[in-house]
Amino acid sequence: MVGLSMFDQARGFVSARLLDHLARAIEDGKEKDLAALFSKISTLAPSRYHKAGFEKLSLMVQENDPFVEVFKRTFRELHPHVRKMFIANFLVNFIVLGRGIRDREEKSRRLHLPNFMVISPTMRCNLHCRGCYAAEYGNQEELSFDELDRVLKEAKALGMYFFTFSGGECFVREDLLDLWEKHDDCFFQVYTNGTLLDDALVEKLVRLGNVAPMVSIEGSRASTDLRRGPGMYDKILSSFSRLRNAGVLFGFSATYTRENAEEIASDDFIDAMISAGCLVGWFFQYIPTGLEPDISLMAKPEQRAFLHEKVEAWRTEKPIFMGDFWNDGPYVDGCMAGGERYLHIIANGDVEPCVFVHFAVDNIHGKTLTEVFDSPFFKAIRQAQPYDDDNLLRPCLIIDHPHVLREIVASAQARPTHPGAESILEEMAESLDCYATGMKEVYDSLWESSGRAKYLRSLRNEDKTEVRARIGRTSR
Repeated sequence: MVGLSMFDQARGFVSARLLDHLARAIEDGKEKDLAALFSKISTLAPSRYHKAGFEKLSLMVQENDPFVEVFKRTFRELHPHVRKMFIANFLVNFIVLGRGIRDREEKSRRLHLPNFMVISPTMRCNLHCRGCYAAEYGNQEELSFDELDRVLKEAKALGMYFFTFSGGECFVREDLLDLWEKHDDCFFQVYTNGTLLDDALVEKLVRLGNVAPMVSIEGSRASTDLRRGPGMYDKILSSFSRLRNAGVLFGFSATYTRENAEEIASDDFIDAMISAGCLVGWFFQYIPTGLEPDISLMAKPEQRAFLHEKVEAWRTEKPIFMGDFWNDGPYVDGCMAGGERYLHIIANGDVEPCVFVHFAVDNIHGKTLTEVFDSPFFKAIRQAQPYDDDNLLRPCLIIDHPHVLREIVASAQARPTHPGAESILEEMAESLDCYATGMKEVYDSLWESSGRAKYLRSLRNEDKTEVRARIGRTSR
């Protein structure tokens, strides 16, 4: 493994063996062994934060916490090879060892490093969904296999072993399967419309074991077919069925809009996704970018707050891992953009701070990743956090603090990465400022009453003092 010392490799081997025993214990119904195994794993984690995390998992097993069912489902339902790769690449390389390597590289290089990257190797797609940002980029330029290979090699040397691939529709490029196979020490999450996940492709994903498709869905059949095209809902369910039967780790991706808010935030929807076999679920707020951006599609502040309430409740009840953008700021220390936790490399090599911030200064052609991470544009975004105040329930640079985005783009002289991207800074500026004001009115009382205290408690085991230091900065 690139970037690992002999000690790291030995510890990783032991971690993988322990986690494999964990999987076998669940398969054999020996759930009483899980607490002890999680406790042992905690001793191998390089950071205090992850040590405490595994210790907490051990306690949750002892207390029969509902969240533990997510792990039980994962190990029971995955194909043995997929499970093995998930253990080795995600739990060991990314979670257990990656943080230690990044911490070491940050100190030696005096440079902040992200946890992972989103890469869009192509913007080609076989669909034309309403509101999709990918449609505006054009599909003439693509990142070559060699360029992608170079980026992954550089990233691994810095301690990154988890990557999200987006687009466009990634599965239109068959060579990506060869890329993911070559980097068989990494774990890849792939956002997809699901239409190309036929039996042959699903069989290949089982053989790889390190690729997890996240299939886009809009809630009900009517909402999905309206945005994605007639018959898409049934096609997605068919893809879910093939993935589940094969034992592939997969999940759903849902865009939360003013129109589908009620059905997306319903128990019926999340139960349907669990029944379909999803182990992961991602919720994204609609951002007015891309194909015919429409401010009126943005979920109202009250709707966004309701989704937050539902997801927090589901986490104590439902056997599925969920991420809620942008309500989950407290779980990731606020905004992740600008290399704070991730960045977005698009098909022509431009590097965006976020998949929804369509501006760039740097390009991977002719630059190393470390040069990109050290970009003045990205530094300005990181140094401005938390934006305006420390309310991490309102973390987004685009829809919660849009004036900050305008200031940073202007000062860095960042260029739009596709025609029309600048409209979010110009024509839509007043509407976004109004939306941000509404979000502040809804979320500030929640943050002051309980959110900040809960977040500060979560930082007790955080080794990085700079993370704790950001809370309490004076308002802008």
